[in-house]
Amino acid sequence: MDVASLTFDGAKKVSATDLKTVLFTRTSSCRLVLFAPICKLTPNLLFTDRRRTTRKALGEDITALRVYYWRRGYREAQVDTVLAPVKRGMAVTFRIVEGEPTRVGAFTVTQRAPVLSRRELDDAVALQEGDPLSLVALDSTLARLKVAVWNHGYGDVRIDPIMPAPDASHVVPLTIDIDPRWLTRVGTVQFQGNSVLSDATLRRALLLRPGALYTRDAVLESQRRLFQSPAINRALVVTPAAGDSVKQISIAVTESPPRHASVTLGFNTIDFGQAAVELRHNVLGAGRWLSLRAAAGNLLGEQLNGRAVFRQVIPEDTPDASVFLSPTYQGSLTLTQPWIAGARTSASVTVFGGRRSLPGVVVDEDAGVTLGLVHELGPRLPVGINYRLESTRVRGGAVYFCAGYGICDDATVTALSTRQRLAPVGLSAWIDRADDLEAPTRGYTAVIDAEHASSATGSTFSHERVAGDGSYYRAFGRSDPDEDRFPKVLALHGRAGWVQPHGILHPRARFYAGGMQSVRGFAENELGPQVLEVRRASLIAAGCTDATIASGSCDPSGIPSSEFFTRPTGGSSVVEGSAELRLPLGSRLGTVVFLDGAYVGTAGLDVAARGRGAITPGAGLRYRSPLGVLRLDFGLRPVGAQSLPVVAAVTDANGAQHIVRLATEKSYSPIEPDPGTLRSIARRLVVHFAMGQAF
Repeated sequence: MDVASLTFDGAKKVSATDLKTVLFTRTSSCRLVLFAPICKLTPNLLFTDRRRTTRKALGEDITALRVYYWRRGYREAQVDTVLAPVKRGMAVTFRIVEGEPTRVGAFTVTQRAPVLSRRELDDAVALQEGDPLSLVALDSTLARLKVAVWNHGYGDVRIDPIMPAPDASHVVPLTIDIDPRWLTRVGTVQFQGNSVLSDATLRRALLLRPGALYTRDAVLESQRRLFQSPAINRALVVTPAAGDSVKQISIAVTESPPRHASVTLGFNTIDFGQAAVELRHNVLGAGRWLSLRAAAGNLLGEQLNGRAVFRQVIPEDTPDASVFLSPTYQGSLTLTQPWIAGARTSASVTVFGGRRSLPGVVVDEDAGVTLGLVHELGPRLPVGINYRLESTRVRGGAVYFCAGYGICDDATVTALSTRQRLAPVGLSAWIDRADDLEAPTRGYTAVIDAEHASSATGSTFSHERVAGDGSYYRAFGRSDPDEDRFPKVLALHGRAGWVQPHGILHPRARFYAGGMQSVRGFAENELGPQVLEVRRASLIAAGCTDATIASGSCDPSGIPSSEFFTRPTGGSSVVEGSAELRLPLGSRLGTVVFLDGAYVGTAGLDVAARGRGAITPGAGLRYRSPLGVLRLDFGLRPVGAQSLPVVAAVTDANGAQHIVRLATEKSYSPIEPDPGTLRSIARRLVVHFAMGQAF
């Protein structure tokens, strides 16, 4: 029989969405959301995924639901089915009488030796007195307690739950007895499966050293450090048998091919077409590897600029349009040496070169070398120091220099656009305590970067720069370890930075806000100090002359906002924050509502563009695809006009073009002139499509 609908009558203590995951019986559904109107008109298999069930399957579903309830403490739950014929099949209803749960009575955790602190016990225990006696929560508690005791060096710990049969009151006293037994230490360490990498090289990656405590963290960290080498595809620490305080460790590894190559093709709405290639030599002795990466972007930029879904990076008839729309490229050759003087230190040297574009700001060409050293103070707690020496040139920056620093004459701009040295020394530290790399539900991450560049470091540009970034995740509501489903999550993100320049500040050291990983009510880099660029033809139509434009006395206030183009100039400080509520809609589909805000300031810079901030709400969808989390976000741009400086390109008597900043500012609004209510809302919506969470 075809299943037209599926409902649960009486399910109050558990989620109906969770109940569906244990059933064979499923409802027929549209194969794609885009086919929804067609699916309502026809049950054709081309558009509809038709699901059927049988009476035998329904009986098995009843058993599955009772087991589901029993494992969660509802041992007297009763389930029955009601079938009702409808237009396109059968409406299936599971009638559930949950009954009174069996509850936890007196609950104690005893230790035969005081190994765990009170805080460690509280963090591990997922049950409390009065809770339903959930075997899922009990299993989770036992596993967490074992891990906590093992990390103190008691690898053969024995943990026993003691609970009698429930009485007539449906209350069960529960005792968990922890017997740490004896300390366990690492004996010999042997490797299996390696033929290219020597045992001595692999041992340098391990925290499992002879005589050290045998702990779970040491096992996982050793496996993770082996995985850091691209020469290893698989690494498994074979857990030795219990009963011996000295553990003879065996590690099975599978080596990858010594050479690797990959090619990637794609596109996005900002960088147009993209292509990348990676070549890697995994085995150069002592665990070293060499990687070559090359990538190109802005492919077909001139043809796709402002067309279809692609963003208009810059008007095509502006003086520097071709500079921003030309292809960009990056190439690097990196030699990495892991496990220097221990498992937690690595070093690398990179030779690089390329041409990158900050849309609407500048084009940055660079070539140089980077030296880096990273040491992990603990698991997922690295500290790094690096030195980068590069030759850099800023192109397409007439507006950047004129609006940012009042340097508008061609000779000075040309001098600043020649190749200069950028040589900062940087110190970074970051910590990762989130529970999942792709879609965290608990924990936090944080990173802080400090950078200094001056003549002492060999740099033409001079500045001090500090930036910090952090995220916090908290799950709430019902969460079941048995289900392949995320709980509700509150995610918070913050970013702050400050830079002190000494002279001209390189655009790469400035701060920008707005975009798919920032304030989502704005496009990339659009929140912050800005200037307006206007065409000469628009000024002439408003009554200006070439003479008044050249002198800067032209008044642009009467020109509609739609004829201006915003150009970000960046700032010397930024404060940014986001709050996002992530709600599951199913095992793979979820929704979010968010509130983003930022302020980009210009304190300490002699610039025409002033600091600016905004708060934008929005909502989006998340889909867990086999390739990762796909997200679609809709940010709502705030309304209201702001007074911005205006620049224009003029041609002198010799036929050369240069930038002039007009004396009168423009009251600019992106929705002027008023296009009507619906179009006004559409213009305020900013759409971002990307892979991975925003933070």
